[in-house]
Amino acid sequence: MAELATTVTEQLRQLDSARTLVLGDAHFYSQIVAGVLPIIGPQAKTELQRWGSDFLAESFANPTWSTSEKEKECIGVLPVLRGWLEMTDEDHAVIKSAIQTVASIYGFVFRRMISNPEESGAWENMTAIKSNILRRMDTLPTGIRICCIKFVQKVVQVQTAGIISDPRRPERNETSISLVPRNHPVLSLRNLEAEASGLLDRLLDVFHQDSSDAILINSTLNCVAVLVKSRASVANKIISVILNYNPLKLANTPMTPATKVSLKSMERTTRAVLRNINKSNPNGPLANKIDAYLVRLQQSRNAVFADTTSLKRSAPSEPTDGLDNIKRARFAQGPTYPPMPAPPNSFAQLFTLTEDTALGTFDVKVLPIDLVAPITTAILSHVDQGGLDRAIVEIRSRYDQLQKQAQAQAVKSMTEMAGEEDDDYDPEYEPEPPETEPAVTALPVAEILQPDIALGPYELPKPPPLSEQQVSIAAKQTVDRVLSMISTASTTSHSQKLGFNRLAASNDDRDAWATLMIRLATRAPRGLDDLVSDPDSDENQLVKKEPEVDTPSIANGIRTTLFQYILEDFRSRLNLAISWLNEEWYSERLILAIKKNLSSIESTSSPSSSFPIYSHYSYLFLQTILPYLDARSPLDTRILIRFLSEIPSVSLPILHLVERLAEDPERVTMCIMAFQYLIMMRPPVREACLDAVEKLWRENGEARQGAVKVLTRWRKDVLQAGLNNPSGEDGQGVIKNEEEEPIKAENGELNDKIKSEG
Repeated sequence: MAELATTVTEQLRQLDSARTLVLGDAHFYSQIVAGVLPIIGPQAKTELQRWGSDFLAESFANPTWSTSEKEKECIGVLPVLRGWLEMTDEDHAVIKSAIQTVASIYGFVFRRMISNPEESGAWENMTAIKSNILRRMDTLPTGIRICCIKFVQKVVQVQTAGIISDPRRPERNETSISLVPRNHPVLSLRNLEAEASGLLDRLLDVFHQDSSDAILINSTLNCVAVLVKSRASVANKIISVILNYNPLKLANTPMTPATKVSLKSMERTTRAVLRNINKSNPNGPLANKIDAYLVRLQQSRNAVFADTTSLKRSAPSEPTDGLDNIKRARFAQGPTYPPMPAPPNSFAQLFTLTEDTALGTFDVKVLPIDLVAPITTAILSHVDQGGLDRAIVEIRSRYDQLQKQAQAQAVKSMTEMAGEEDDDYDPEYEPEPPETEPAVTALPVAEILQPDIALGPYELPKPPPLSEQQVSIAAKQTVDRVLSMISTASTTSHSQKLGFNRLAASNDDRDAWATLMIRLATRAPRGLDDLVSDPDSDENQLVKKEPEVDTPSIANGIRTTLFQYILEDFRSRLNLAISWLNEEWYSERLILAIKKNLSSIESTSSPSSSFPIYSHYSYLFLQTILPYLDARSPLDTRILIRFLSEIPSVSLPILHLVERLAEDPERVTMCIMAFQYLIMMRPPVREACLDAVEKLWRENGEARQGAVKVLTRWRKDVLQAGLNNPSGEDGQGVIKNEEEEPIKAENGELNDKIKSEG
């Protein structure tokens, strides 16, 4: 028996070590969970089962463990959970943790069954576990019933239709019955919806019963609050049930301390849930009813819990017999202060307002100043303002009295001195003149004055040289500061001078700061990055050269930061992006002109090599924002067309990006509209755009109808050649596909239309 106990203890110690390992690194969860399942099964000792159930509940509730790994490991855990729930000699601690684990993995099992219907055995285990929990949910202890309520809430949430945010990415959508195909071989939509509706009624039944168990009521309220936020289809039903519930209905029963605590708890939870519902959806259909319910609930609470014994004791009534003078409330008279002693007086006697002689003997100078300061601050924050004003008035009156006494004493002394001088007066007395002796002040001024000291010019010491990393950090901080000024500065409120002769960045507004930022990135650093001080000169050295570190480019740092700032809200900051790209193109155009003048040779390079910075950032900006443009939003379509129309140069890579929009059937219209605008308004790229539209007409069946409208006006010969040779033998006809017959019919209509317009 001792050996068995030692073995169990050793196993628990090893299991604790494994738990510590996974808490430090979540990557080991899959290995540890799969390894401990044979040890903690239904045949194991009770201590091992308790440890295993707690570990599984903790693991599947841990957010650091990835969802994909949980979905893989949940299938292997189901047999162990089913064995624990079906044991005859069950342990309540094991059952509680097992139900918590089932509540955590139900959504993972449901999602796995959607994509892997061949694993029907796993769903059978989950169905058996669900039936076991629901069958004895009402007979279990309160602590386990709370876990059952959480499990029921999870089942209702999963088996109720949710919101599909992106139909093209089902793995990112919330797990719900909306993801289940109608022809799923294992999951029946009708049965799952009916089961969820019945479980919701069972969950809300606690509000219709005369239940005085505050723990069950509070746990149910907290669970249904999650359903109200995540499942709009059942939100009104849940709110209506809560509005018909009165948490203070047990107030008519004999009020015991336990009953009072329960009523306060249920009322507080109900009020908090309804307030949060109204806060998240203030314009909901039941918002007014919730507000009225909260007002009535507050009135009922004040009526039920009105307790005069908890209030402060009122002032005692005035005694009529005059025997209770000590406890009588003194309202008329204020505090009395002792009179000052006879003069002379000290400052301590002036400010002493108490008759306690012990305070006068205490020397406050023995206390350190760092101890006196916080004590004084704390006392002043709690001083009665009225008492402080009375004390100040008393000290002021004392000081005035002392001044009057001092003046009277001075007058008396002067009178006595005048009387004594009158008694000693002799009219025949003539004093002898004093003997004069040479004084120090009779010396020449030139001998006394010290000679002036010649001071040279004062120069501040030169700062130590900065490393290139420090220069880069300082430059980035400056750029961030200017960007913050762009965000916080106000827009232009007064009229500006328009035209080419106006001065840019002349006002302290958002446009001025944006212009300054763009000019710093495009024009200021031109050629400055190549100018470096002489490394051998210590006098002129401001930047310490470090050959092992790459020289940072301030201009590229500004461009990167500006690019990220624009992408944070590219719809409202499109003006800034267009201005920046125009400045980049203009700056590179000037540099190109200077190079041509110096070399006197015509450049034959491509636009991308002639304008490398502009080409890079214009392409990168369009490539970054295209995935976020919604074809159903007219605003996004206007944003794309405006960007293509206001940038100074449209290159072939940009046209290829626009052409790739047609790969998404929802964005075909956006693509055709962009090409149509460029063809009409930008003649330099008209032929390239027409080539792209012709390519879409030949290769993309979704874009054919929109491309035909453009080609009908600009390239009728292409349409005519395609109609005459629909098989594509010469490489110029229409490519055959599975929609060949509708295309032929459409081509016939187009032929008639072209002839009529021709």
